[in-house]
Amino acid sequence: MKQMKDPIYGYIDIDDFCLPLVDTAEFQRLRNIVQTGYQALYPSALHNRFVHSIGVYHLGKKAFECFEKNVKEKQYPEYDNIEWDTLKCTFLLACLLHDVGHSPFSHTGEEYYKKSTDFHNELKSRFQDATNFQNDIKNNTGKPHEAMSALVGLDLIESQNLNDINKELFVRSIIGVPYKSQDKLIENTIIGMLNGSLIDVDKLDYLIRDSYVTGFNTMALDVDRLFAAYGISEYTDASFATKRVPAYKRGALSVIENVTFANDLERHWIQNNPIILYDVKLIQLAIESFDKYMMNVHRNKLAEEKSIFSKTAISLEGYISKGINLSLLCDDDIICFLKNNYSDNILSKQFFDRSKRLKPMWKSEIEFRNLEEELLGNSVARSFKSTLKAISNNTFFINKEKYEKALLEKCILNQRIRGNFPDEDKEIAKNSLKAQESVIKIFETFDKFSKQYDLDNDFAIIFINKHFESNYVKLTSEEIFIEFNPNRVIKLEKALSIKAVDASDEEKTGYYYIYTSKQNFNIFKAQNKDIAQSLFSYISQNW
Repeated sequence: MKQMKDPIYGYIDIDDFCLPLVDTAEFQRLRNIVQTGYQALYPSALHNRFVHSIGVYHLGKKAFECFEKNVKEKQYPEYDNIEWDTLKCTFLLACLLHDVGHSPFSHTGEEYYKKSTDFHNELKSRFQDATNFQNDIKNNTGKPHEAMSALVGLDLIESQNLNDINKELFVRSIIGVPYKSQDKLIENTIIGMLNGSLIDVDKLDYLIRDSYVTGFNTMALDVDRLFAAYGISEYTDASFATKRVPAYKRGALSVIENVTFANDLERHWIQNNPIILYDVKLIQLAIESFDKYMMNVHRNKLAEEKSIFSKTAISLEGYISKGINLSLLCDDDIICFLKNNYSDNILSKQFFDRSKRLKPMWKSEIEFRNLEEELLGNSVARSFKSTLKAISNNTFFINKEKYEKALLEKCILNQRIRGNFPDEDKEIAKNSLKAQESVIKIFETFDKFSKQYDLDNDFAIIFINKHFESNYVKLTSEEIFIEFNPNRVIKLEKALSIKAVDASDEEKTGYYYIYTSKQNFNIFKAQNKDIAQSLFSYISQNW
């Protein structure tokens, strides 16, 4: 047993069977993977995936012990022969290693795993005799970082000869894939305790820890009360059929709503803050540039790879044997890449020099909706928004250099359409030209706006595809149960004090942020004008 001091939970006891895993290079790598992208707005948000994983392990141990105690107290005969020690060991390892496969900058880089790894076949090959598991993961292997964590975690467990655990349950707990069998209620409840749809020890730790390090205080989350209330109950549905379900005792109702509210606040006001979104976008582009650079420079040595973001890259061995100085891939590799390209790279300049970053013209979806409704007619608003949405996947910066490149690309496409090329190539060029014309139309709008107000043509756009939706929607749709007494168990949706409000059709179409230079803000400020109002007025008259 070893103790670690945590600023939130105090001393955390790490069991002996887990210590060798904590000491591995792959787990220690998590010290160099930032937990969130909040630093742009909250400078103290320096916590990493290492401390988060230890925190999840700690909460997982408390949650499991309470759950085991509550189930045993009900004295269900069919659960008498459960191997609780094996389940506990498996669950704690899943909690500890649930993020061990995270990519640099956490979620920002994990999409590249899809290019490098066929998670379905990789996991399938590890459980060739488990037919039910192979069927259950056909359409779901979890999020990319979860699937990668499961694979890396299996490697680490096998390297430490921890063969007495339930490896299939270990993987299912990390990727969030329950058993379909009716007799796996205990196992499925355990899976949901780590990777549930709404309330699990992973989410609880990051809500508590993120609030602590940012200072964005929402409310205290009484996890002890929550865990103490969780067990198994008998539920009678409308047809009078009775079944066993995981359920919270009524004393946990307030905590469940508090967790939901805290999650809503973090997603709405921190994760969707335009400053944080801008910082994340810079990192996304940096990761994309790093991947292209590495794959190009080492194309002969990486001929069989589709991306540098792979299981090999995050391992201790890495690509060293191929003559590539890359192993234990983490945030530092991306930062080093940006520093080495500072002189001629707009991403590097903005990443390191805050004075060069662009500022958002509005700070929230609510402010955007107000501006759009007040200054843009319905037809203009829809047309401009749909055009921005169409180009947003491939367009971020809008400036003179990008405008000139867009015009050049249009010329090349026109030449291909008119030239002596196969009909198939011409058809592809025609479709590309339509998209390129949308890009140019946006660029022309900002260019003319800049000239009219004597601004530098320096803008950026980020499109948010989804309107913010409260997690109270999930509370009403998920199979979550409340036990008021042993003979009265109801669905949570009937016990809620707050109901979610459905989004309007217009809200469902998404929204966007437009950024520009501090110099442009100062020009309008000197004239006692609002730059966002002026831009929307211009679009209304000229789009």
